[in-house]
Amino acid sequence: MKNVLWLVESEPLGLQLHANVLSKSGYVVKSFPNPEGLNTALAEGTAPDLLIMGTMADGKSLSMLRQLRQQGLEFPIFMMSSSSDPIDLIMALEVGADDFLIKPVNPRELLARIQACLRRLHRPVKVVAPERFRFGPFVLDLTERTLEKGKKPVHLTTREYKLLKVLVSHPRQPLERQELAMMVMGRPLAENDRSLDVQVARLRKIIEEKPDQPRFLQTVWGSGYVFTPGK
Repeated sequence: MKNVLWLVESEPLGLQLHANVLSKSGYVVKSFPNPEGLNTALAEGTAPDLLIMGTMADGKSLSMLRQLRQQGLEFPIFMMSSSSDPIDLIMALEVGADDFLIKPVNPRELLARIQACLRRLHRPVKVVAPERFRFGPFVLDLTERTLEKGKKPVHLTTREYKLLKVLVSHPRQPLERQELAMMVMGRPLAENDRSLDVQVARLRKIIEEKPDQPRFLQTVWGSGYVFTPGK
């Protein structure tokens, strides 16, 4: 069965270009020139395997992304933007984007990232025992996909959950940045790509009492990160 991709893009040329590239690569593509059409399709009870959000009129991309995540929709969402400002990348990842690409997007790179994301999404998950990880006041339940602190739920985005799951599954094992990126995002980091470090910083704000002096998620200088659950 072919994967279904939805594409939202207010620029007609960009919409047609990316839709053609994706269709020729074997995907079923549904295009929307505005977020209203996307909302209508979702209201009809349908959903894509992956959503790509390009330029939207009136700068509605982030607000639309936030709205989708607040509705509990968990399908992967890629954002494409002409801005290379790191703040835009950080905001997109914080709101719930799974990936962020800077325009003009190389078609081969776009396809490679989509394929990696879908492979990871459909790959059978092998849960190792225990299914509940305890560290400090936290409990991560892999079966329920939840994090609790003192029996109170803690909200995690999809990317934050994936990152924490990988880390707690490899306690006291230093993971290099590229290795960790492949396990969490399904792709290597490009030069000067700080998206993984942004996610680590976000996760530290959630699980660390003092994010600038991390107890659990520590930096291995010049290499990557290591999770130390304590006794």
